[in-house]
Amino acid sequence: MRKSEYTIGITGHRRLPPDSLSEITEEVRKFYQKLAAEHGVSNITVLSSVAEGADTLCAKLALDEGFRLTVPMPMPAMEYRKDFSESASAEYDKLLSLADEVFVVPPDESPPENPSRGFWYKNAGLYIVKHCDVLLAVWDGVEKDAPDGAGTWETVKVAQQKNKPLIVIKV
Repeated sequence: MRKSEYTIGITGHRRLPPDSLSEITEEVRKFYQKLAAEHGVSNITVLSSVAEGADTLCAKLALDEGFRLTVPMPMPAMEYRKDFSESASAEYDKLLSLADEVFVVPPDESPPENPSRGFWYKNAGLYIVKHCDVLLAVWDGVEKDAPDGAGTWETVKVAQQKNKPLIVIKV
């Protein structure tokens, strides 16, 4: 029996090694195709903040598969855009226009007096983990905490602590 809705959360590195990009792409496609066969294409939503790198790649591939895209952003679009290269900005705009839903994640906790950008990124990662059925991490496997708690490892760690199913595609 198929579940009516299935949500894939995305986390991953912003810089993907160019020499591994085709292999990473193929692994993500295989994972998506497996879930589409299990749950039906129309029942799958991908949660991706569409940051450069893994988030963008996984969002584009999700749309190619016919999945719905929901974009939980760490901050308002114009502010978030400051973190994108010029070449990535057009892709960012395109993905936002193709998404079924785009919104700024409200913080789980009260922000500190002068929150870093990382505080907002961390909240987006927490939202994704909380609202997905499985977390797809395009990650190098290095368990190193970022100073502001906003890295791929921190999102993976939260998923592990919450016993969230986790699929890792190594970069």
